[in-house]
Amino acid sequence: MPSRPRVRETPALLRPVLGYFERRVDPLTNLFLVLPLFAIYHLGVLTQMRRSGRGFTWVGNGMDFLTGTVLALVNGDVMAYAGIAAGVTILLGLLILRARRQSSLHPRLFIPVLLESTIYALIVASLIGSIVRTFGLGVLDQEGLPAQIIASCGAGLHEEIVFRMGLFAGLGYLLSRRMRPWVGWAIALLASSVLFSAVHYLPPLGDPFSASSFVFRLLCGVAFALIYRLRGFAIAAWTHALYDIFYFVLRHT
Repeated sequence: MPSRPRVRETPALLRPVLGYFERRVDPLTNLFLVLPLFAIYHLGVLTQMRRSGRGFTWVGNGMDFLTGTVLALVNGDVMAYAGIAAGVTILLGLLILRARRQSSLHPRLFIPVLLESTIYALIVASLIGSIVRTFGLGVLDQEGLPAQIIASCGAGLHEEIVFRMGLFAGLGYLLSRRMRPWVGWAIALLASSVLFSAVHYLPPLGDPFSASSFVFRLLCGVAFALIYRLRGFAIAAWTHALYDIFYFVLRHT
């Protein structure tokens, strides 16, 4: 009687790693993981606000519709904005803690997610980095390093919400129900990446257009969309933010 072929067992050291990559991060944990980006950005912009005749204004990430809207609602009152930003941050934290009692939350994933996002950010920089020394991504390159780090957190959060969660995932879901799924997702991937690149040239904050920077940002959009699709929102947001931060730190050193 022929013997059964041996099934090779996974080494004990690799089991936690494989288990981590097999787990899909749930929505509550995604919210918990990106809360630091929200807090750093929306509280950090307080240090970058400028006084004008109509109160305080701030010039920053083009996809940040929230800061300008809140400032307009409070008539440029920086203290009112600070109270709202701090209040929303605390409220989100309390909601996460309350929801933890009723559903699963995996706060221990924060360090692994940060490490994974760092690796992806370095990979994106190396694969698409032939022109990284010339062109920025997602934020203006005219402020000091602290402002650029703050804006990078905003870019990672807001642009991933708009382009990956909204355009890529939303359009991909709709198209995949009306045509072959892979065709629908491919169209969504291309469309969201093209728009992601194009928005960086819109006035009044846009950069001067060039074909090389457009292709560079388009490829970055594709990379972030694939990370979002395969690994989830939090990892895509942190990858985007860390990529921007690495770029500006290297520029200053």
